[in-house]
Amino acid sequence: MKKISMAACLLGAGLLAGACGSGNQTNLSGEIEGVDSDTLLVCVYDMSVPRMLYVDTVPMTGTHFETKLADTTLLGVQIIPLLRPVNGMMPAMKMSSNGPAYFLPGDRMVLTGTIDDYEVTGTALYDGLAKQTEWQSIVDRQKEIIKEYQGLYQNGQAPDQTVADSLMALLREQSEQETQVRLNSVKADPNSIVSGYFTLRMSPKEGVEAIQALSDEVKNGALGKAIAKAEQGYQNALIKEQARENIKPGKPAPDFKLKNLDGQEMTLASFKGKYMVLDFWGTWCGWCIKGIPDMKKYYAKYKDRMEIVGVCCGDTEEKWRAGVAEHELPWTNLFNGDGTEITNVYAISGYPTKVLIDPDGKIVDVFVGESPALYEKLDELFK
Repeated sequence: MKKISMAACLLGAGLLAGACGSGNQTNLSGEIEGVDSDTLLVCVYDMSVPRMLYVDTVPMTGTHFETKLADTTLLGVQIIPLLRPVNGMMPAMKMSSNGPAYFLPGDRMVLTGTIDDYEVTGTALYDGLAKQTEWQSIVDRQKEIIKEYQGLYQNGQAPDQTVADSLMALLREQSEQETQVRLNSVKADPNSIVSGYFTLRMSPKEGVEAIQALSDEVKNGALGKAIAKAEQGYQNALIKEQARENIKPGKPAPDFKLKNLDGQEMTLASFKGKYMVLDFWGTWCGWCIKGIPDMKKYYAKYKDRMEIVGVCCGDTEEKWRAGVAEHELPWTNLFNGDGTEITNVYAISGYPTKVLIDPDGKIVDVFVGESPALYEKLDELFK
């Protein structure tokens, strides 16, 4: 679940203020304390993607607010106070630690608590979750561990690494327990909307198992698109997990078939005979863009002995072409878009990822993130 920046909320509010005011059929209301404003921003997401749909401004009367949301599809709801500059300075933003709440068609949702931490009630999903005491106790314990871990860094000094590692181990243990509780709950009640919700955040193996156990009614219901997306994510993660065994130095690089800027299909064989840097990137990836100057420098230095092949992921074709033109990328550029075949077989888990391949098509090394390591390797190879 994605949280948005205050700037994004303010922009959306400026464009869409008053778009969804309260009315006779109020279906979102609450009593929220700790808001130093007479206005809330209600950020609404399409949770099947997820992506931002709009931001609405909603007036508060004391601690009370109410509004009307469209209830024809699965939404996510998050509230943020509308902050105004004080003496030219924007005060610190307060945002709930809960993340967007799932709002299903027909819901009448109530939020109560503080802007930092509010409880969701009044819907079949959240009233059902409140009865999941074993799960809730694990979630509460996770929050305690995270708070303790964050506290290690609050004095500006390096934390005791032994303590930090111990807390992370505890968090992993709690996460594993939570996954098992979720899986057991799904198997015990496959027709429940709570079970459908539980399948949306699990480890890949258990996630697939849980979704397979769900009834068709739940899989085809209001959470259906989100469940299908989660299942695809789990399947991709399992494929990548297996692929990691093959993405190691000395192993043959997996083949691919993608189109270049001229619409010509290119494969791994198109680049045999010289070293190749297969660069997985996207115009949306800040670190990818930040690394372009160094890549240009090394491309100019060694282009007689190597080729950089940019594989654009997560973009539309229009954004890809515009990005190549804007950043004046001089190497081969291929478009992958939202495809998963090449990212799965190369086990891509972060961007940028650069895979160095030798003239015989074998992997030399894999470099995740933007660091000098790739360029040091190129200097070592071509010195």
